[in-house]
Amino acid sequence: MPAKRRSKPSATKNLQYIRRLESLIEASKTLNTTLDLDELLKVILDLALKNLNAARGTIYLLDDQRNELWSRVLKGKDIVEIRLPLGTGVSGYVAESGKTVNLADAWKDKRFFSGFDVRSGFVTKTMLCMPMRNREKKTIGVFQIINKKNGLFDREDEQFLEAFSDHVALAIENAYLLQARVEKERVEKEIQIAADIQGRLLPKELPAVRAYSVSATAIPCKTIGGDYYDVITLDEDTYVFVVADVSGKGIPAALLVSTLHASLHAYVLTSLSLPELVQKLNAVVYKNTPSERYITFFISVLNIRRHQLMYINAGHNFPYLVRKSEPEFVRLTAGGLPLGMFENAEYKSETVNVESDDLLVFYSDGVTEAMNKKFEEYGENRFRECILKYVDKDVNDLKGKVIDDIQEFIGSEPQSDDLTLMVLKRTGT
Repeated sequence: MPAKRRSKPSATKNLQYIRRLESLIEASKTLNTTLDLDELLKVILDLALKNLNAARGTIYLLDDQRNELWSRVLKGKDIVEIRLPLGTGVSGYVAESGKTVNLADAWKDKRFFSGFDVRSGFVTKTMLCMPMRNREKKTIGVFQIINKKNGLFDREDEQFLEAFSDHVALAIENAYLLQARVEKERVEKEIQIAADIQGRLLPKELPAVRAYSVSATAIPCKTIGGDYYDVITLDEDTYVFVVADVSGKGIPAALLVSTLHASLHAYVLTSLSLPELVQKLNAVVYKNTPSERYITFFISVLNIRRHQLMYINAGHNFPYLVRKSEPEFVRLTAGGLPLGMFENAEYKSETVNVESDDLLVFYSDGVTEAMNKKFEEYGENRFRECILKYVDKDVNDLKGKVIDDIQEFIGSEPQSDDLTLMVLKRTGT
């Protein structure tokens, strides 16, 4: 018997296929009209509903970190975000299993969540729920298309959605990339603004102190640092020298430095004694910071007529008074706890005499804890040796030699912490 001829596809079928192909091409073009994610999701849903001749639908995206599906829907006049754990409902099942679900009667499927229908009065009948995959076949979301207007969702609907998925995934990933770039640029701009503000808190020029010379620098390890120094003129004979180090880095540290700066300049001009001043600053920091934030703080008041330095060290690195006559290093240790650790803290002041050619060195832990590639710290011994080696230099040269020595020690290693160094030398009678 002669073999039976395979029947050719009907003209109607060919026409439907061509229309679907044309629709897919047009849809892919439309997807390229926006990179705004919210607008893109709306475009995707509109295209899916139009080409599948469906009444409603939702486009869910996968949040890998939280193992959830999420979408934004219109509630009244507002757009609200909804979230669905993986494995919950039909869409959650599809996202978790990677399998397509095509329901002729959604209410008969135990995975279907009927709460929305009950609350809204809408009746879900047919449903096509399909994973949205990128070109690496990774599921990045779920199509949930509801109530085909003329019958059931068929295999051709599924094929269209599968093909559509490639274009959709690419558009969404491009939108994510743009969103990430915009967010990165926004954060970088905010960080730069914060860094500029913080830079203005440091003195642009150090005051000329009669019979003394002073030099200072602050080098942040990131764009925004947590170190702070200041020199404040109270009158022609009295100057305040401050060095501080805020725990942590970044914008929170910069905000705390700003709080400290404002409070210090407000209180330092009052008649408060030095211990009372530091207690006030401690209370301000405590009330305005979380428990894990604090500030190591050193403040000193120099009277250049009597050549006496009164100071309080609130948990900061011990500054050095380098006696030229000995030579010896006197550590300035009197004080109390860092600012902000406890609401009520007591602080003790001490006064030292500053003799001719004596040197005062204030610094942050970024100096002594600078680390090389062998994880060795620069340390106090090397710091003191460098100071003694260049003690006869003027303060600018001495400061520069210390910075150079630290850089030589760490080599190509990145700076691990903010570094602040202030040098004060009595040069006259």
